[in-house]
Amino acid sequence: MRVFNRYFSAYDVALILGDFVITFGTAFVVRWALLGTGMSSSTQWLWTLHAFAMASVVVISFYYSDLYAVDQTLSLRELLLRFMGALGIACIVIGLISYPIPDFGKGIYLSEMAIMGLCLGVWRVGFLRIVSIARVHAKVLVVGLQAIGRMVAEELCHQQKLGMEVIGFIDSSPGEVTLSYGNPKKKVLPVFPFRSLSSFIEQKGISRILLAGAEGCPDAFVRDLVTLRAKGIPIEDCHSFYERLVSKIPITDLTPEWIVLCKGFRRDRLVMVTKRILDQVVSLIGLILSAPLCLIVAAVIKLESRGAIFYRQERVGQNETTFTLYKFRSMAEGAEASVGPVWAAKNDPRATHIGKIIRKLRIDEIPQMYNVLKGEMSFVGPRPERPFFVEGLKSRIPYYYLRHSVKPGITGWAQISYPYGDSEEGAIEKLQYDLYYIKNMTPLFDLQIIFESFKVILLGTGAR
Repeated sequence: MRVFNRYFSAYDVALILGDFVITFGTAFVVRWALLGTGMSSSTQWLWTLHAFAMASVVVISFYYSDLYAVDQTLSLRELLLRFMGALGIACIVIGLISYPIPDFGKGIYLSEMAIMGLCLGVWRVGFLRIVSIARVHAKVLVVGLQAIGRMVAEELCHQQKLGMEVIGFIDSSPGEVTLSYGNPKKKVLPVFPFRSLSSFIEQKGISRILLAGAEGCPDAFVRDLVTLRAKGIPIEDCHSFYERLVSKIPITDLTPEWIVLCKGFRRDRLVMVTKRILDQVVSLIGLILSAPLCLIVAAVIKLESRGAIFYRQERVGQNETTFTLYKFRSMAEGAEASVGPVWAAKNDPRATHIGKIIRKLRIDEIPQMYNVLKGEMSFVGPRPERPFFVEGLKSRIPYYYLRHSVKPGITGWAQISYPYGDSEEGAIEKLQYDLYYIKNMTPLFDLQIIFESFKVILLGTGAR
């Protein structure tokens, strides 16, 4: 299922809907049972709206507590701690928004929270049980032995909730392929020789075929593929399938033809105008609301160390034009004078005491909203890099130059999906997320990224 340019499995959707429905139902039923038929029609509407608000608070609280990451391998203790913490936060927020309502009733509130917590706990235990025993209902065959095919197979092994099992590969070099989908999890799959595909599909019960380097297939095999597709068997390119699995576009074995022919990378005028308006509104509101905090940060920076309050640095923007990026200074003055440009490191020794704090909380990025108002940046987009790094990365990483087809951003899909990249390998990984964003860019996707960025800030992940 695709929501706001992001794909979700049936398990993801069921878990969110289950939490919402159970919270809504519990709140409404408990209040109706305790107050009885004495509620007027206007009161019923009020408490229906209240139940909807409660359900929304619970889902948001669970999301910020990473309780929708079904694929995470967590101990029962850690899951319980996260659940109790998220439920506690939800109860506090619900109490704060509910207290001003007439006839709120503390006793009714406590009953609602207790029954809601019990029902949610039972539901989630049952849901995880179903996921753990869910049987495979789709068998997948990969045609070709390119690396992208192995990446897809490893991801399907990892995401067992999807109920899809790769039964093997077909190629001109039969043998075996060893997959590694988690330390030390490994799986050996057979590589079958080219053969009559129709009978093979029926024999193995295959329900989906993925193509990974099928250019060298015999003509008879290609005809079989065409016939099977005409009969309704799903056949898909591995890059497109992998994009849906992990919400990024892998550059491994990626051909220019795939980029040219795929759907996406649209620049509708209405979309771009709406995105620009969103940039200006969010940045202006952000600068106004953060003004008191900025004054405090500026004073502390000035008191702690000598030097300017703001740090100016040349960055590469849209169409590879350079611009001056503004940040609060988080390092000692002249920190790079002797070593030159280097990647930011974890626990960077060049950072000042206040610098470490504002980096962790992303406060040092606030002045970049001025760059957004000037039109040099967007609020959401690929992070702008320094010219020194861009020149090297462009020569070594395929398609790196595509990052500059849109305006850079303060936050982006790569920033909320991947930890801070402090190496060439990190730059490759972030590029794959950036390509996904550029392909699927819409104002709604921007709003989703802005919402998820608050989660990253609150959890302090990815900052350096």
